[in-house]
Amino acid sequence: MNIKTILATLLMAAVLAPAEGGAQMPSVGSLIPDKAALLEQAKKILADLMAMKQDPKLPAADKAKVDTLIPKAQSVNTELAKPQVEPSKLTQLASQLGDLQKQVAAIKPAALR
Repeated sequence: MNIKTILATLLMAAVLAPAEGGAQMPSVGSLIPDKAALLEQAKKILADLMAMKQDPKLPAADKAKVDTLIPKAQSVNTELAKPQVEPSKLTQLASQLGDLQKQVAAIKPAALR
C-alpha cells in the first residue's frame, strides 16, 4: 500500500465511522470501509447525478460535468454491488467515492443539497 491509499483509508474510516464517546484507537478491522455503507453512498451519488442531468435549470457546462461523472458513479456502484469485494479494492472504491462526492457537491444545485 502506498501512503495515499493508507491516508484515503484512514480518511474514509473517519468519515464513515460513527462518533464514539471515548477516544480509542481504531482496530484494524475498522480501517476497512463498510461495503454496504459505501454502496448506499454510491447509489445516492448516482441518483443525484441522474436528477441533475434531468434538471432544466442546470447550466450546460455543469451538465457536461455530470455526463462525465455518471459513468464513474456507475462503475463504483457496479463494483460495490458485487458479492465479494477485496478489502484493498474497497479502500480504492472508498477513495473514488470521496472524489465523486466532492465533484458532485461542487456542481450540485442548492435546491438538491
